[in-house]
Amino acid sequence: MAQNYYELLGVNQSASDKEIKTAYRRMARKLHPDVNPDDQRAQEQFKKVNEAYEVVGDPARRKDYDQFGDNWKHADQMRTMGGGRSRGRGAGPGGGGFNLNDLFGGGGGQSAGGFSDMFGGAGGRAQHQQQQRPPEIIKHKGTIDVSLDEVYTGASRRISIGTSGTAKRNLEVDVPKGVLDGKKIRLRPDAKTEVTLTVKVRPNKRFSREGANLRADINIPLFDAILGGEAEVPTMTGRIALNIPAGTQNGRSFKIKGRGLPKANSDGFGDLYATIKVRLPDTLSDEEKRLYSQLRDIRNGRPSHDDLIDVLNHKEESAE
Repeated sequence: MAQNYYELLGVNQSASDKEIKTAYRRMARKLHPDVNPDDQRAQEQFKKVNEAYEVVGDPARRKDYDQFGDNWKHADQMRTMGGGRSRGRGAGPGGGGFNLNDLFGGGGGQSAGGFSDMFGGAGGRAQHQQQQRPPEIIKHKGTIDVSLDEVYTGASRRISIGTSGTAKRNLEVDVPKGVLDGKKIRLRPDAKTEVTLTVKVRPNKRFSREGANLRADINIPLFDAILGGEAEVPTMTGRIALNIPAGTQNGRSFKIKGRGLPKANSDGFGDLYATIKVRLPDTLSDEEKRLYSQLRDIRNGRPSHDDLIDVLNHKEESAE
């Protein structure tokens, strides 16, 4: 007997849509194949939870399921045949409220005019042969765009896929922390459906990414590079202060441990590399030009203009 969809999600039949969605997300995160890569039982349970949410998470399907139980897929046929007039004994989710063999005439699958004759053509043997064929898998492909912030925190997406006819099916997709650009996320919501989603990480203005490591350019004034100072560095969780030693060269990188992105399938984090970009002044006053000229002369071991004036003054005083 099929398991009750409400029981699979851990909610009552009277639960609200919001309560069902919350319960599904909790179960999906717990049972997701990325979290349980070697646990076949958890992966099978994950498929069942997805199947349950596809039904009771959709208002129209939930209504049919509440009325017809495991036979909800045949709700339209049952209503046409008068099956929707009364819930009757054993109706409702998991209750087996309708027997399709009884509905289409006859008690067992081998009876003349029964369900197997109506849909199997040659009776029980044809039906058995049909069951032996492997199910045809419907494959869906798509892309999920995520920001760098969502790579840091993890994310969830709700997608819709087409099914036979015009029906749409909603799926909840968990994007794990630290996911890499180009990562393939595969879902098997049921035995006949396979979904492959390619993760695309959007560029970020503050950082460039190298796996779990991040790089950021930090602009500092010329004098802070020469004399030392302090600079603000952006991280994924806010800004921090970085001490700039005197004589820091343009292009030097400082490693800030553990301030990168989460490492996939790990509790660790990458590092952040802050690269110094020395910012030169756009304009100089006459006084600043004079002082820079003095500094250049001192650096080159030549007497400055002021030193030459002092020497000339000294010679004039000696001549007097």
